[in-house]
Amino acid sequence: MKELITPCLWFNGKAQEAAAFYCSNFKDAKITAQSPIVTEFEASGQRFTCLDGGPQYQPNASISFFYICETEEEINSIWKAFTKEGVVLMPLDNYPWSEKYGWVNDQYGVSWQFSLGKIEEVGQKITPCLMFVGEQYGRAREAINHYSSIFKNPKLDGVLHYGGNEAPDKEGMVKHAQFALNGQKFMVLDSAQQHDFSFSEGISLVIHCETQEEIDHYWNKLTEHGKESMCGWLKDKFGVSWQVIPTILAKLMSDPNTAEKTAQAFMDMKKFNIEQLVLASVKEN
Repeated sequence: MKELITPCLWFNGKAQEAAAFYCSNFKDAKITAQSPIVTEFEASGQRFTCLDGGPQYQPNASISFFYICETEEEINSIWKAFTKEGVVLMPLDNYPWSEKYGWVNDQYGVSWQFSLGKIEEVGQKITPCLMFVGEQYGRAREAINHYSSIFKNPKLDGVLHYGGNEAPDKEGMVKHAQFALNGQKFMVLDSAQQHDFSFSEGISLVIHCETQEEIDHYWNKLTEHGKESMCGWLKDKFGVSWQVIPTILAKLMSDPNTAEKTAQAFMDMKKFNIEQLVLASVKEN
């Protein structure tokens, strides 16, 4: 299966340090690319981009990462490392959904849910989880339907709803749901608890597109009742940030002969135009 969507984590000068921290604590993790602004790493088949974007945004728990640990040794080791300078949201303990589970914001502000279990229960070791809070509360199911109408091969694995005695959450809201888009798993939940955060550019989801037709499709669908931004960034109607990026961009930006001209071209774009990028990269000064 070709990977389509990857998370981008926003940092303020800590991208390389954070990527090194994750790779030193996760199994099967390695740095795959590095530049002064962007560091990419892969952990158990999941690619991440760490972006040094400055102080404007920071990650928060509205998008967290559900990480399955297959042994007690693994979860204990990871928990010790991530809580050392992090903030515990739910202590490592026994819960109805897991014999050992904990939720923590690490020292860089990125939110992780660590759970002892088997990968087969989800289908992948690391899964993005979107939490709908504040003005977005109660829209988790709507989001599943919306994203399922946009991406290929949607599949709903299951939905657990709140009961009538789980205030402040309303009966029927999504307590937890798991679904797949083109084979990639995602989780969503509603939370009526008081939270001082919401979806932001601190964590965005990057769609890697081979063709202009794909770029047009995702851009047009995701900006409906949403908001366009610059350089391939947008916010959908729930406030979730996305980047719709052509795969050829990495090649053009990694070549010193084309990088500067390519960057000059896309800085003026909202939605990426592949033809204009290629033309700009070969244009004579």
